[in-house]
Amino acid sequence: MDSSSEVIDAARGGEHDRYLAALLAPEAVRADLMAIAAFAAEMRRIPLLVKEPMMGEIRLQWWRDAIGGTGGDGALAEALAVTIERRALAQPMVQAMTEARAFDLYDDPMPDEASFLGYLAKTEAMPFALALKIVGAETPAALADHAGRAYGAARLLADLPLWLSRGRLPLPMSYVTEAGADLEDLLGGRITASVTRLFDRLIEGIASDLAAARTMARDLPRGQRAAVLPVATIPAYLRAFHAARQGPMRSMIEVSPLARVARIARAHWLGL
Repeated sequence: MDSSSEVIDAARGGEHDRYLAALLAPEAVRADLMAIAAFAAEMRRIPLLVKEPMMGEIRLQWWRDAIGGTGGDGALAEALAVTIERRALAQPMVQAMTEARAFDLYDDPMPDEASFLGYLAKTEAMPFALALKIVGAETPAALADHAGRAYGAARLLADLPLWLSRGRLPLPMSYVTEAGADLEDLLGGRITASVTRLFDRLIEGIASDLAAARTMARDLPRGQRAAVLPVATIPAYLRAFHAARQGPMRSMIEVSPLARVARIARAHWLGL
């Protein structure tokens, strides 16, 4: 297996929506989009693999060194370094993705909305911002922010049973308090009226950010649209979450791969 195959496999296995979007991008930018997708997959994977926070911190620091050019080897590190240099990507933008994932290593609650939005900005909006730069899109900077908030929050809802099974709630405690929800109900996967209010607030925010992202991406040519195609899968995530929230949320939420493929393909040809 050559290095490019390893990067493609990493993207396909951990960031399938971004992998599909990269496949639909012009050949000139495809490898660079695939490298960003694979790196995002690695950042998402680390907190789920390690059992001790320190092991995760060591791995994240390894990536910071690799991005900074002071260490790191392997197919993905090499591909990422080439992409950063070829596309003149700012290293702090790439490193920000490692900083946010440190939060996922610990049991600390997400305190408030500002922390939540900052987390989404670094974990999900940043890959969109990097992808938009790679394809040469001249769009408002807010496009990546809205896309990242909508896509990231939708995926967090879909991943909720996984986090709850680990005794974690990746949602801001200020939202929980304002909805009058009981943390024990949430951690136990019980859907009460107050928990429903919490979910509805999150979904309203997703809908608002999704609408804004669609408006800002409306005039993107097809070749540049690949940078934000994952946004098209948000309705599939929300539909799967809506079905799961009808009962106790104790099992993994299955989001139809076929529905996601169909939505990305349609958005590629017809727009978001």
